[in-house]
Amino acid sequence: MQSLRLFLLALLCLCSGLLQAQPYASPTTENAKPKAMTVGEVIERIKENLTVEWQPGGVDTIKAGDWEQEVSGIATTFMATLDVLKRAYAQGANLIITHEPTFYNHLDDKTYFEDDPVFRAKMKFIRDHNMVVWRFHDYWHMTEPDGIFVGVVRAFDWAKYRDGDQQLFDIPATNLGALASELRKKFNTSTVRVVGSADMEISRVGILPGAYGMRPQVKMIRESDIDVLIVGESAEWETIEYVRDGLEAGIQKALIVMGHADSEEPGMQYCAEWMDTFIDEVPVIFVPAGNPLWTAE
Repeated sequence: MQSLRLFLLALLCLCSGLLQAQPYASPTTENAKPKAMTVGEVIERIKENLTVEWQPGGVDTIKAGDWEQEVSGIATTFMATLDVLKRAYAQGANLIITHEPTFYNHLDDKTYFEDDPVFRAKMKFIRDHNMVVWRFHDYWHMTEPDGIFVGVVRAFDWAKYRDGDQQLFDIPATNLGALASELRKKFNTSTVRVVGSADMEISRVGILPGAYGMRPQVKMIRESDIDVLIVGESAEWETIEYVRDGLEAGIQKALIVMGHADSEEPGMQYCAEWMDTFIDEVPVIFVPAGNPLWTAE
């Protein structure tokens, strides 16, 4: 009997030692998958990393899809075209962050397009593939520094020429024709348009990408000592004609119109890189929309 007691005591000590050496791990914690991000959680993460406080209203809202949709991947783009949606989905992204409208007007008002075949085809693809489109426009411009402009300056490779002001640059002396040709090659576009003589000497440049509108464009031309203003787009009866009349009046300031897409898309490429610094739960990619316009030979 004494021997049996000693054996049981030794066995108990051995089991106790094994339990201490190999603590129990609950399968609910060890084998649990990490919680997937929802669209709402991605948007909140973005808000946390901006330098400005988010306010209600504005155009930076979900345009299609659901706030609670689980995110498999994120794609940033200048424009959520149907082609972009398809390419993003093929790369595993179902949350599309677009800089510009998805439904052909600034507020993405769908009422005019409810029975439109183009609109229906786009919405069908979004719904069939559980995709979400969210616009990131105003606050990407408002954060410091302006996210679009960071990407644009990098694409121009002009950071070294900046003269204090984010939008003014002192570049090596050239002429207007050579500068326009350089931009055409650098951005691989055929739609660069120019107001002014090709041999006009250029060294100080202002950049207003996108569609700033006539007043900011004219203000920069009038109040800055620039030789040329580079813009994304301009209504043809506004800044374009102002510059033409100015040249006739002896005011030697030119205008280069790049096109909205070419002038801002690099900012959404930078957006993907920026987001990648604080989102690691899902992949973040950039899907270029490109410029749909071309010129005849």
